[in-house]
Amino acid sequence: MTLKNLFFDLDGTILESSRGIINSFRYTFDEMKYPQLSDNELNTFIGPPLETTFATLAKGDDAWAEKAIATYRDYYAAKGMLEAEPYDGILEMLDNLQRLDYKLYIATSKKEDVAQKMLAALELSQHFKGIFGNTPQSHSKTLVLRKSLISTQSTPETSAMIGDRDYDIIGGLENKVAKTIGVLWGFGDETELEKAGSDIIIAHPQQLLEKIR
Repeated sequence: MTLKNLFFDLDGTILESSRGIINSFRYTFDEMKYPQLSDNELNTFIGPPLETTFATLAKGDDAWAEKAIATYRDYYAAKGMLEAEPYDGILEMLDNLQRLDYKLYIATSKKEDVAQKMLAALELSQHFKGIFGNTPQSHSKTLVLRKSLISTQSTPETSAMIGDRDYDIIGGLENKVAKTIGVLWGFGDETELEKAGSDIIIAHPQQLLEKIR
């Protein structure tokens, strides 16, 4: 079957959003009296669900993790989500894909309403037929993508998952999509994407169209 439904991760795939995310973590750590971490350590937190990250940092203190997540989201909603911009070549890539009648969607671990507001604020919403994200019922990438496929009536056999981290690739594989595509301009690297089982790895947005046609 031919690919026609393309599900994109958001942070590290469509948007260079590291500044807002890192600022949100730093604010949260200050508020929670938690020791600050290096930028390299914080970069590893970009992509996984907040629930996963803060559960690890909390070391079993569920109340601490819940308060930290709420603190992070308050800052991010007010300031962090606007500290982002599309990667070079992304707008051209999206325009070309739309022109060829591919159906484009977002499937992100970011909170769903925040992802929708963020793309609207950056005037990018019009490129996507649906923006799906983290909800209380669907917080892992696997569950977000599953919800996205069902909501859009997209068959896995005609769909691809595109992202920069192993969570994206694993989510695609667990939903049995036709292709998983790793991108190297985000926060993951080639080793991570290969180990996760990515079918295709690309280094520039303009390579996507040639790889899926």
